[in-house]
Amino acid sequence: KVLDNNQESIARQFNGGHRIIKGPSGSGKTIILVHKAAFLLQYEPKIKKILFVCYNLTLINYVKRLFLNKNVPLGKDGVEVYGFYDLCGEIIDEEVDHQNPDDKYYKTITELTFQELENNRIKYDAILVDEGQDYSDDMFKVIKDLLNEDTDNLTIAFDDNQNIYKRK
Repeated sequence: KVLDNNQESIARQFNGGHRIIKGPSGSGKTIILVHKAAFLLQYEPKIKKILFVCYNLTLINYVKRLFLNKNVPLGKDGVEVYGFYDLCGEIIDEEVDHQNPDDKYYKTITELTFQELENNRIKYDAILVDEGQDYSDDMFKVIKDLLNEDTDNLTIAFDDNQNIYKRK
């Protein structure tokens, strides 16, 4: 996929800090995040470890294909792509049941992850979050705790018209 000039200028913002990309469905937010990760790996020497987090599990394979099509390595030596709860499961070393209908279960998983991060200082130089409208404040606290404070590079894409979980 190719970016238009506006999308490319957003993706090429390398300086640290927190950025929000807001747009409707189909506006290219995911593509911008993928290109931003690729640009950071290629052109920003301070950025070595990148995390790309999705909420929707079906989006993960699509994002991985986008990275592979751009010849961006996946995993520890490239971009680590996770669904939020799979990331939590990795951190707390527990498989997460994605079919559990109880919201308290997922809140507990998030809390356990946050507690584990107090002892296990996993840090990413850049974090890109897709579908930000679907994340709770506690989920964002986990993400923020994973961010390397020296590079402080966080980008969140969201569409407030798609807030199916009614989160603020």
